[in-house]
Amino acid sequence: MKKLPLRSRWKKAQQYEEQWWASRIDRIDLEYYRAYAERLKKLLSTVLDISTDTFILEVGSGAAGILTFLESKHKIAIDPLEDFFASIKPFSDFRDKRVNYFKGRGETLPFKDSLFNLVIMDNVLDHCDQPKRVLSEVQRVLKKGGVVYFRQNVYHIWGKIIRTFLENFEIDRGHPHSFTGKELKHSFDLLEIKILKTERTGYWKSWYRLVTSKNLKSLAKAFTFAAPDTTVYILEK
Repeated sequence: MKKLPLRSRWKKAQQYEEQWWASRIDRIDLEYYRAYAERLKKLLSTVLDISTDTFILEVGSGAAGILTFLESKHKIAIDPLEDFFASIKPFSDFRDKRVNYFKGRGETLPFKDSLFNLVIMDNVLDHCDQPKRVLSEVQRVLKKGGVVYFRQNVYHIWGKIIRTFLENFEIDRGHPHSFTGKELKHSFDLLEIKILKTERTGYWKSWYRLVTSKNLKSLAKAFTFAAPDTTVYILEK
């Protein structure tokens, strides 16, 4: 597969991401992955039976990944910052030793076609360099009838405009991209991936949480009406 060039905006986002994690090594509780895994299993309960024989890939697994708490003998995680995460003892000690961790990008997944029953992408696509290419790669490595657990902050059109300004001027260095729900649905349709179900936080609930926050960055998001609607999509190939 042709090697893709790394764009400078994405490199800066990755530097920001590494700095974010490095500043929280001694105070972040990775048990949150357990809660995320329970939520995933609940949403997939009527869609996919996760067993020890389920082939699972997590794209953008971070310090450990949701798949840490999924029972399977076939678990693979990939992240461009894997060398960094693996070097941090509290992170490596927390990990499930059955997981095979790889350093790599979603744009060029080093796996054969139609390999996985389940792909997890949890708050990842807005961190990527070329989001459409990532989705295409996910579709490629997913088995026919396989499922994607996809969680992402989405924005209404005004929120997208504000977010694009923040991204282009690197005010928000960690997120090179933002999406509307319509944009994501169009991308899924082009790849012939169907939406089985969705679960939304809702714009106004997110706005209220931001506006009642004491964090200046959160308040800025609220008063510019750039609140996200955190949405989980359960997708099927």
